[in-house]
Parts: sequence; C-alpha cells; structure tokens
Amino acid sequence: MTDVKLTAEQQEAIYSQGHNILVSASAGSGKTFVMANRIVEKVKSGIAIESLFISTFTRKAATELRIRLEKDLKKASHKTQDVVEKQRIKTALQDLAHADIGTMDSFTQKLLRTHFNRVNVDPNFRILADQTESDLLKQEVFEDLVEQYLSESSGIEKRAKIPKKIFEKLVKNFSKDRNIKGFQDVVYTVYKFASATENPEKWLKNDFLKGFDLYQKFSDIPEKFAHDVMCKLEEFLLFLEKALEEKNLTA
Repeated sequence: MTDVKLTAEQQEAIYSQGHNILVSASAGSGKTFVMANRIVEKVKSGIAIESLFISTFTRKAATELRIRLEKDLKKASHKTQDVVEKQRIKTALQDLAHADIGTMDSFTQKLLRTHFNRVNVDPNFRILADQTESDLLKQEVFEDLVEQYLSESSGIEKRAKIPKKIFEKLVKNFSKDRNIKGFQDVVYTVYKFASATENPEKWLKNDFLKGFDLYQKFSDIPEKFAHDVMCKLEEFLLFLEKALEEKNLTA
C-alpha cells in the first residue's frame, strides 16, 4: 500500500497473517505507520474494521491513529483498481468512527456498558481516571474498614474472618498512640505492590507472607541480599538510638 521502502521487519509486521506476532519498537520508530498499514491490508483482504480491536496506550495515540487510518484508507482507495477492494475500503471509512480504536480502559468501558446486565454492573458507572479522586476514594474505604472493625455491631469480623482483637493488635503494631497513619502507610504499600501483580488476590493469599515463612533467621537470607539487609538494619538501629535520646531529653 505504501510507497515508502519498508524494512524486512516492517514488511513482516504489516503482511504476516494466520498467527500471532509481537512487534517491539522504541519511540519514534514508526509503530503507528506500521500499525496503520497492517490495518489497511486487513481491510483490503475483507476483514471489517469494526471487527478489529485496536489498542493504544493513550487517548492521544488513539486519536492520531484514527486520523492516520482515515488518510491511509483514502490513499489506498485512490491507488487500487480492484472494485471489491474499493468497496471494502469505502465501508471501512464509513465505519471508522465506530471502530474500536482506543485504550484498554475505553474498550472495557464500552464492553461493560453493552453487557452490564450480564455482569451485574450499574450502566451509569464511569472510569476513575483522576488521581486525586482515586486517593480520596481509597482513603474513604480505609477509614470505613477501620471504623467497622472498631464498631461492636458491624459484623465485619465474621465476613473478614479476622477477630477484632487481632485487628487491633495489627493496627497498634504499626501505629503511634492514636495516630494510625503508620498502619495506613503499610496497607497502602501492600495495596500498591499487590495491584502491580498479575493476580492481586492470588498474590495476597499465596505469596504475601512467603518472605516471613522463608526467612526466620538471618542465615536464611540469600547472600546477595544480606548486605542490603544489614545496611537497613544499621539505619534502623541509628533511628532507634536517636529516638531514645530525644525521649530521654524530654523526660
């Protein structure tokens, strides 16, 4: 389709069919160009553009790809003499506005809005994209959880299967007096790490406490990590000494 001289790798990325391919390329290397050309070739071969899922990392990239596709489809239409190809390209141009070109978030949002009744989701939901709003919601959930545990009649002990006394000890272990920020920071750190895993719930259930089970003694720690652990312990001891000195001065 293109008049630009393609590299062997670009040709393979554009024209390969019948199997999965993975194209790894750095910024500015022509990924959008290759993607657009591959889609045009799919359209010419008879695949409806509405049947393709074209995912991009950002909304801006999706907009740029859509514009690029419109331009390349028009160019392909002018270039081909095949009547069938011309009709396929014409249909693709008409359907381009409704094609699934966007981020994974936007695609799943569309999917859920279409099939909300099958997954028991409110059709008026929205994507939580604002970080400030996300932090506020996280804070609200955390405070609600703590409040329920401190309440006598919430029933959360049975649902979470963690006795109230154990929960209180856990909070106290990471907190200072009535300030539970230390415990909150630990919860947020675990949440952040778990969210980065492939299956957060599985990681929490199977791997979260694995470090405690493996390293009961200092000699259990692999040699390549031992030095870093010693440095951190020394820093912690210095911190404790300083805290004790300050406490003695104020006593």
